[in-house]
Amino acid sequence: MIKIELDNLGNNIKKHRVSKNYSLKELAEEIDVSTSLLSQIERGKANPSLNTLKHISKKLDIPMFSLFTEDYNNSVMVVKRGDRIRITNGESSSKNYQLSYDLLSPDMKGDIQLCEMTLSGKQFNSDDFNLHKGEEVAVCILGRIELMLENETHILDTGDSVRIPKGTKHKWRNPGNNECSIIFAITPPTF
Repeated sequence: MIKIELDNLGNNIKKHRVSKNYSLKELAEEIDVSTSLLSQIERGKANPSLNTLKHISKKLDIPMFSLFTEDYNNSVMVVKRGDRIRITNGESSSKNYQLSYDLLSPDMKGDIQLCEMTLSGKQFNSDDFNLHKGEEVAVCILGRIELMLENETHILDTGDSVRIPKGTKHKWRNPGNNECSIIFAITPPTF
């Protein structure tokens, strides 16, 4: 998978922060990190956690993957498997991760976003419930995954799919010991 340049990530965070008229100190306070850490992230000197990236994107009201993408034109773009943008929680250079997201769409410019999420055994995708401004559709492509929708729980086996209406609180859990994966689409792109 593509190795994200920390300088590019930091520049994108700073660009979005400035466009939303946040000072470094204001954003740091809002996402509960030190001003020094946020400054280091923006300068490409520190690697933020997945949780910090989620807080930054939520506070700036931008899709998390937009922090990693560069500007492209509107032409057709093929994304080769080895060129995907990957965000992981754990060691990204090996299979020793608990959670990974691959952006399958070439960028964040279209009306729909396609991603693959992989969870190692017994892992959740998030501590908190997620919700999106738009609709999400997911298909289990490997193993078995548990979907918690507000007050309901559903098990999806390989090949099963689900549509999650906009604004529905949800999170995913791998109930087994082996890796599981889903491919999901969100419209409009918000992840």
